[in-house]
Amino acid sequence: MKPAEFRRVVAQGESATLEFKRSTGELREGLEALCGMLNGAGWGRVLFGVTDDGETLGQAMVEKTLREVANASRKIEPAAECQATWAPTQRGLGVLVVAANSTVPGPFTFEGRGYLRVGNTTQRMSHAEFDRRVVQRLESQMPWDRWIAPYWKVRDLEEDEIHRTVEDAVEAKRLTGALGEKVEVVLRRLELVTDRGVTRAAAILFGREGRPGHPMGEVRLARFQGTTKDEFRDNRQFKGHAFALLQHAERFLDEHVPIASRFIPGRMRRVDMPLYPPLAIREALVNALAHRDYSVDGGAVSVALFDDRLEIWSTGTLPAGLTPEKLKGVHESVPRNRLVADVFYRRGLIERWGRGTNKILAEASKAGCPEPDFEEIAGAFVVRFKPTAGAERGLPPPEVGERGGKVLVILRKSGPLRAPEILTRLGESISLRTLQRELGRLRDAGHVLSAGKKRGTVYRLGDETSVNRDTKATG
Repeated sequence: MKPAEFRRVVAQGESATLEFKRSTGELREGLEALCGMLNGAGWGRVLFGVTDDGETLGQAMVEKTLREVANASRKIEPAAECQATWAPTQRGLGVLVVAANSTVPGPFTFEGRGYLRVGNTTQRMSHAEFDRRVVQRLESQMPWDRWIAPYWKVRDLEEDEIHRTVEDAVEAKRLTGALGEKVEVVLRRLELVTDRGVTRAAAILFGREGRPGHPMGEVRLARFQGTTKDEFRDNRQFKGHAFALLQHAERFLDEHVPIASRFIPGRMRRVDMPLYPPLAIREALVNALAHRDYSVDGGAVSVALFDDRLEIWSTGTLPAGLTPEKLKGVHESVPRNRLVADVFYRRGLIERWGRGTNKILAEASKAGCPEPDFEEIAGAFVVRFKPTAGAERGLPPPEVGERGGKVLVILRKSGPLRAPEILTRLGESISLRTLQRELGRLRDAGHVLSAGKKRGTVYRLGDETSVNRDTKATG
């Protein structure tokens, strides 16, 4: 390194790619910093003979020192391209410049430990971060969903769900000649089964719950009190294959997302106005299940419903080059799980060419809903919906209560029913007399109408009742 260049480098000060050490007596610490640089920017330099504040001290230039550095640098794994050179200073002294450049994918370790460069400091890499980088490296060679699921056999997959997938794919004209074929033949056509075994994509899409050796998908569903996560009104978790999780999430939202219903004056027709656009929500759920990072242990798709918003979280950040802002315009499709996404596509649940987020925006706009937000938070991707304008008006008053809200949902879906029939659908351990008192309270408030006597009494919604499908939100 020429003197002018050396002075310019030192003047820059320590950074994510530059470290100063007083002498090679700090060789170990210097190479730890270099390892962190390789795991960060992919290159870096350590200057031995310079203080932390940039004062050049220099040290004696000896061949033995160069050999020591060469031997120590071999402890960086996988092997990186390291080069040590002298930058002469004065009176026979010099600064030893050790530069490294990554020629292979990381993560890199020095003496078996991983390091990260954070600004101008060096920190040990956590086991979780190291594992994440290993998976990322392996995925660059073979995507995670193509790996073989240990201990899994075709018999461990839900055959009925596979048949439904074939029927939907044929109907959508996205799979030909598959009707009547054996399950394993279909799975091989979809690249979900190979000669080496059942892929993880197959387990994610069709796996029976409870099989060992593979982290099944999970969906977490919560209805919170108010606008924070301080208090639950309802909290459920389900594990299983992707299509079962989609059904659980949709049922939960069907119970909890309010729908304002009213009669138009002079017309015998009820008009429903959902608080959130159903088609946009379904698109967000499907995208979350198809594209979440299944390699993250403990990850999930989460649905969080608050009084003022609905959030759908999916473990995993966006692929390199994509940002939340770009998702609102024309963007490239970069599916994390190509095999999983392909089956969702064939079944008609998603489109190719990165249209998922655009479809969410379009459906929200069509329903008069404010534009949803896309955001990356703490290693997850979030779609955030705000209520449809005007949908809050006409919702039932809060005195309806939790159980009353459930009763109104049942009557809305099923039509007029007798009390024993309502009790069966309610799914609560209460007596018929308790339910009849609840029905009487709703009738007195005008939410329910009745006809008949005693056990033969039939209950139906009041003509002016606004039915809230959020069975917990009205408590």
